[in-house]
Amino acid sequence: MGINDSVLEFIDGRVGPAGRYLVVSGINFSGHQIILFIANSIWGWQGWVANAFAAVVMVAPAYLLTRAWVWDVSGSHSVQREVVPFFVLAILGLLVSSVTSQVAQWIFGAGLWVNIGSLAGYVVVWIAKFFILERIFNPTTPVSVAEAPRAG
Repeated sequence: MGINDSVLEFIDGRVGPAGRYLVVSGINFSGHQIILFIANSIWGWQGWVANAFAAVVMVAPAYLLTRAWVWDVSGSHSVQREVVPFFVLAILGLLVSSVTSQVAQWIFGAGLWVNIGSLAGYVVVWIAKFFILERIFNPTTPVSVAEAPRAG
């Protein structure tokens, strides 16, 4: 049993399958937010540009980690069944969060406000993404509302 198996068993034993999604989302969220903050606050990029850059940098790690840890899928990647739906949802999250991060910058200024705006946009897409991807990667596994990830 490897470290991945131990971590997944620990998560599953405490919070169930949706816990994997929460953990992976936390890792992806942290990476995205760090890159976004650096690009916006240190490099001075506009909120939507910094957010788009962070999303592009994190999309491949997010896909691979979600596939391996959340849905426990390995082997060849199905472009039509896995890759395209994941990236379409990632693009939707990118579009929504880029708009909300730029609006936050216009209203409140750069810095953490841009990160908060990005987060607000992603939360909207994040919950729907879990249910859609769950149906794609595990079409026979029912997902109850009690197992669904909760924002906040």
